[in-house]
Amino acid sequence: MNSFDYQHKFKDLFSQFIFNMEMLPPDVKHPDTTVVISDLCRFFRIARLYATLEVNPDLSNGRQELNEIVYFSDGEFDIDMSYSIKKTNQGGTVSYLVSQKPGDAPWSEEELNNIYLFLTTFYVFNSRARSMDLCGYLTYHDSELGVYNIQFLVKTIAMLLAQQKASEYICCRFNLRKFTLINRILGRKNGTVVMRNYVHILSDMLGENSYICRLGGDNFVMIFPKEKLDLAVDYLDGAQTPTNDPETPFIKVSARAGYFSITDECHTPTDIIDRSIIALNTLKDTPGILHVIYDDEVKKKEYNLRTIEDNFLTAIDNEEFLVYYQPKVELRNYSLCGAEALCRWKHNGKLISPGEFIPFLEQSSSICTLDMYMLEHVCRDIRKWIDNGMDVVRISVNLSRVNLANQNLAEQIIGIIEKYDVPFKCIEIEITETTSELDLHELTKVVRRLHETGICTSIDDFGSGYSSINLIRDLPWDTMKIDKSFLPDHAEYNKKKEVVLKHTIAIAQELGLECMVEGVETTEHVAFLKDNNCYHAQGFCFDKPLPVEEFEDRLRTRILKVKA
Repeated sequence: MNSFDYQHKFKDLFSQFIFNMEMLPPDVKHPDTTVVISDLCRFFRIARLYATLEVNPDLSNGRQELNEIVYFSDGEFDIDMSYSIKKTNQGGTVSYLVSQKPGDAPWSEEELNNIYLFLTTFYVFNSRARSMDLCGYLTYHDSELGVYNIQFLVKTIAMLLAQQKASEYICCRFNLRKFTLINRILGRKNGTVVMRNYVHILSDMLGENSYICRLGGDNFVMIFPKEKLDLAVDYLDGAQTPTNDPETPFIKVSARAGYFSITDECHTPTDIIDRSIIALNTLKDTPGILHVIYDDEVKKKEYNLRTIEDNFLTAIDNEEFLVYYQPKVELRNYSLCGAEALCRWKHNGKLISPGEFIPFLEQSSSICTLDMYMLEHVCRDIRKWIDNGMDVVRISVNLSRVNLANQNLAEQIIGIIEKYDVPFKCIEIEITETTSELDLHELTKVVRRLHETGICTSIDDFGSGYSSINLIRDLPWDTMKIDKSFLPDHAEYNKKKEVVLKHTIAIAQELGLECMVEGVETTEHVAFLKDNNCYHAQGFCFDKPLPVEEFEDRLRTRILKVKA
C-alpha cells in the first residue's frame, strides 16, 4: 500500500473511530466502537492492545487499585516488538502497550506517529468515559465511605413504589453511638476506616436488594428486605469491627436505630424515611434502648407531633403557653427563696403537661421559640411585681441545649431581660448538663457571658446523665441543681445513694456553688438534706407548680409548710 492509500485508509478508519467515540455512550467496549478499534489495530498490524490503569489512592479511599484491560487481541504477539505510551493526571496513570505478531516487520516512523495519535486520542476518550463514570458514581455515592447517598435512596424507593414492591422492605434510620470516642481512641483516619468497615460488613451481610446510604457524619438510612430484620437488629445493636490499628485490631461499634416496615399506605419516599426518623427520635425518651420499631404507639406519637407542629405557632401568637411557678424553699425557716418557671399549654380548654409536648418541640428549633417566649413572660411578670411594690425572688428559666446552636444566644437573653428593665439578679438560667464537645464549647461561651453580665446560671439535673466534674469545675456556675434520682428512696434503703448525694453536696459547697435539690417529696428527704448542710430544695413536699395568681400569694406571705 503506497503512502497516499495508507493515509487515506487511516483517515477513514480514524474518522469513524472518532465519530463512534463522540456519538455513542462513553464506553470503549460498545460493540460499534470495538469493531472500529479492531479495524484500526489490524490496519496498524497490532496483535494486542493492552492497558493498565493505576488509580490515584486519594480517589479510592486509600486503596492502591490497578486495573488491567485487553482492548484487542488477535492471536500470538511478540512482547519484544511493542510500543508503549504513558499518560498521568489527577485520576492516576494509564499505560497503553501495543504489540506486533511474531516475525512482523518493525513499524515505520509514519506508522508509529499514527499509532501515537490513535493511542493519545484513545486516552482522551477513555478519560472522558472515566470522568463521566466518576460523576455518575459521585452523584449517588458517599465518596468517603463508598456507600450510597440520600439521592440514591430516594430514587430507589421511588422506583420500588412505582413497581409496587416497596412493601417488601424495611426502612431503617440509624446513627452510630459514641463515635467521637472511637475517633479519639484510634484517631480520625482510623475511625473512618472503622466506620467504612462497619457499614460495608452490614451491607455484605444483608446482601443484594439492600441499600445503605450515608446522610453525613455518623448518620445513615437504609432499606432492606423484611426477612433480614433480625440480622440487621442484631448487628446494629453491637458488633466487633476490624480496625487498622495493630494495638486495637477490633472495636465494638453499635447504633441507635429506628425501623419502619413499609406498608401500602406509603406513597412517597419522604413518607417512608420520615417514619423511620420518627421511630429513631422516640429513643430520646428511652435511655438504654438501642432500637425501636415503628408501631401503633410510635404512630400515636407521630400524630401528636404533627398536631403540635400544626398548632404551635398559633398557640404562641394566642399566648396559650402559660407560666407556672414552682417555689424553691430555704430549709432553715421554710421560707420562699426562689421559683422555677415551668410551662403548661392550655389548648381548647385543656391543660397539657410539658411531657406531652416538650420532647416533640426539642426535635426542632421550635423549642428555642418557646424558651424565649417563657423568658419574656417571666420578665413581664417580674416587672409587674416590682411595679406593684412586691419583694421579688430569683426566678429560674429553663433553656434547652438546642439553643446552643444560636451564636447570639447570650445577647438575646440579655436583650429580653433589659427590654423589661428587670434586675439581672432576678433571673437564673437553667441549662441541662451536656457531654457533647460542640455543645460544651458553646455552653462555655454562654455561661461566661451571662456571668460577666451578672445573670445567674444553674447546671440543671446534675447527675441525670454521664456528668463530668470538669463541667462544674471549669464554668462559672452559680447553682448546682441536683437531680431527684440522687435522693435516697427510704422505701428501699440505698446506702450508696446517700453517700453519693452527701459528697455531691460537699463538692458543690467546696466550689462555692449554691446547692439546690429537686424532687424533694418526703419529710425524710428534708431531714437528710438538713443533716448534710443542704438548705435549698424544691418539690411536692412544699408546693406543686402554681399558676401566676397563686404564686403571687406565696410571694406576699413568703412562708411555706412541709407537707407530711
